[in-house]
Amino acid sequence: MITRRSFLEYSALAAGGNLMAQAPQDNAPATAATFATIIEDKPRTTPVVQSCDVCVLGGSCTGVFAAVRAAQMGATVALVEKQNSFGGVATSGLVNVWHKLRDNPGKTQIIGGLTQLMIERLKLIGAVSEKGAFFLNTQELKIELDRLIVENKITPYLHTFYTAAQVEKDEIKAVFIENKNGRQAIRAKVFVDATGDGDLARDFGLPFQIRKGLQPPTACANISGLPAGIQGLIDKHREEFDLVPDHGWGDRIPGLPHTMMCAFTHVFDTVASDAAQLTAAEIEGRRQIRAYMDIARKYGEKHNKPCLLNLPSYIGIRETRSFQANYTLTQEDVLTCKRFPDAIANGTYPVDVHDPNTGKFKFQSPKGDFYQIPLSTMVSNKARNIVLAGRMISTDRSAFGAIRVMVNLNQVGEAAGITASLAVSSNKSTSEVDAASVRKHLLGLGAIVI
Repeated sequence: MITRRSFLEYSALAAGGNLMAQAPQDNAPATAATFATIIEDKPRTTPVVQSCDVCVLGGSCTGVFAAVRAAQMGATVALVEKQNSFGGVATSGLVNVWHKLRDNPGKTQIIGGLTQLMIERLKLIGAVSEKGAFFLNTQELKIELDRLIVENKITPYLHTFYTAAQVEKDEIKAVFIENKNGRQAIRAKVFVDATGDGDLARDFGLPFQIRKGLQPPTACANISGLPAGIQGLIDKHREEFDLVPDHGWGDRIPGLPHTMMCAFTHVFDTVASDAAQLTAAEIEGRRQIRAYMDIARKYGEKHNKPCLLNLPSYIGIRETRSFQANYTLTQEDVLTCKRFPDAIANGTYPVDVHDPNTGKFKFQSPKGDFYQIPLSTMVSNKARNIVLAGRMISTDRSAFGAIRVMVNLNQVGEAAGITASLAVSSNKSTSEVDAASVRKHLLGLGAIVI
């Protein structure tokens, strides 16, 4: 039986380099002691597989929506994703909730665009239910995202890893990728970093921080036959199954009345942008799922045994690197519902910070109808041809707790694609792109701009 102790031992070994050769920590120089061995990699030539206007790294809904909007603006677009499907935490991470599209009084719709389009398409096949928020069958969402990419003539690269960047002065000239065809390069005029951890922005050298006490990740699962009150049973019997005190949530999946999307536990003390810690967290997350299923088998209804239907392709990561852009969104901005002249997204989801020690949800509700995310949190004067899109945009911790959910970052993706396309067509840096023009094009393409 894998226990939490064995997870912690594994983590310690991995961090020490005994289980895998470990790359240096962020911003740490490589030394001979860093690695078990060092291999000199001789200079080599790399074939350019594509030259395009915009290259999007990361195929979450944020990345897909960035690629779609850039293509709709007339750009040629490449979209790179390491998994076998698009959709990110929604599809590969199994998180099946998109929060509401209306303001806090519920009178005015504040989110539309590609988020609304996907919901409408899923409704046609009975793959979404609405209970204030929208609960999706995210396996169906995979197919709809495929359709969206094909319809907009985007060049997709699945099973493809971003590995490095070719940087000259303040610009990225190309990115290197690895897939079944080996090492290749994609040249582009502008790059959208939708990797979640900001891998491209880090390699470019854009300043970032990894805050102390990161919100811990969660391994989700789809499980049928769980007893009523399963979370109470987990809390009551957790010590027997080597689970620490924790808090979580779950909900039903449309079309599967006896199946739950379960996010009942956290993997604490994890910096998920570190390869060794991420590996250990994936194993511990699956162990936790087995543990609470064993609780259900032993203490749940005898006539109804749980069945594990689906595990995530990767653990649900909440927080890693936070980058410095031209503006940092603050807790006060969110809670007071500050308006911005360069606003490109609207949201109502409360500040929601998962405690790094207990997993409890620390909520603070905005004191108004909705808050906004400005374009200036996504671009930097220090990076001529990068747009940030996703959970690594420039915010403080509390603001991040609010803006990190998918309906907010979907909008960020749309704005990133339009910004990238306008930077190409105007031959400007991404930070020089006129925010009013971005807002105008968002509105023209069906987004809600306020």
